[in-house]
Amino acid sequence: MSNIALRCEGVTVSYGALKAIDNVSHAFQEGQVYGLIGPNGAGKTTLLNVLAGRQMRYSGQVYCGDQDISQHPAYERARMGIGRSFQIIKIFGEMTVAENLLIAAQSRRPGFQPFWISRRHDRKFREQLDSILELTGLTSYRDEIAGTLSYGLQRSLEMGVTLLPDPKILLLDEPLAGIGHHEIEAAMQLIGKISQGRTVLLIEHNMDAVMSLSNEIVVMNNGTVLACGTPASIRKDEAVRSIYLGEDDE
Repeated sequence: MSNIALRCEGVTVSYGALKAIDNVSHAFQEGQVYGLIGPNGAGKTTLLNVLAGRQMRYSGQVYCGDQDISQHPAYERARMGIGRSFQIIKIFGEMTVAENLLIAAQSRRPGFQPFWISRRHDRKFREQLDSILELTGLTSYRDEIAGTLSYGLQRSLEMGVTLLPDPKILLLDEPLAGIGHHEIEAAMQLIGKISQGRTVLLIEHNMDAVMSLSNEIVVMNNGTVLACGTPASIRKDEAVRSIYLGEDDE
């Protein structure tokens, strides 16, 4: 049995009388891809924010491996290997692809280390950048202005920024949102590649994509976990079909 990479116990997030998440507990195993699905307002993004440390007002516990990280803010969780992408692309549109990656890499260096500190370090730095460019399919776009790229390539760049510190856990919030049909396949292949050896939590409304990429599906509804299981078992779950997958029942 695989080790547990990330888990939450009894997590509840309340906004007054409204419970965005209500007593959610789940364990995410190392090296597995989890599709997190459910209707709008189900609590999916709130749960991702709790796990990433971007939502700190909650009850319950979050563990990374055996360590209780419930009180750790986002930047500390990032240093522990938890990477987070967003529904809205967060890149510097006026800068080149390579400059975006260099800035992201610089920001992750511990303490104050000016970029001229060491040629040996800089060489390692650029080797890392080259490998990220190759992984994300952006090598030929390294000197292009990021804002001029297609939406799908901008998503790939954001993924590259997220991957720079080599996180072992990836929290992906609708990585296919806004991508044209002709770029979906390439984006899915990229997610498949970066998932190798990592634990991935994936929020995605493209059901074909989430079913093909995930080892396990977690279905949320009204702030709770309605069901979890393999993609095949979730497709057959009558409660899930009636609430969320009904349109696929033809």
